[in-house]
Amino acid sequence: MALFESLLLAALLALGAGCSRPVSGRVAVDVTEDGFVPATVHVRRGAPLTLVVTRRTDATCATRAEFATLGRGYDLPLGKPVAIPIPTDSARTIRYACPMDMYKGKVIVE
Repeated sequence: MALFESLLLAALLALGAGCSRPVSGRVAVDVTEDGFVPATVHVRRGAPLTLVVTRRTDATCATRAEFATLGRGYDLPLGKPVAIPIPTDSARTIRYACPMDMYKGKVIVE
């Protein structure tokens, strides 16, 4: 019975790994050849949030993160973490992208 319970627990944890749960504090976002990873971050309204974005590759155009709705952009030097404060005062989706708009990410304030 212990083996069955262990397998059941492992399966439930694997299913939960794909769920998006609201976070707060500092959240690491990497820029890889796949773009911004994770591409979506959920946060509760009013919870403090700072994205710490680190560009891990030179093989994409994502050398900068443009937050059009915030009127801000941030250079992303290779291998150096960049702290980006995210306002969470109202429920909304804050989108960001590379300068060519090929790689995209978003913060969903719930």
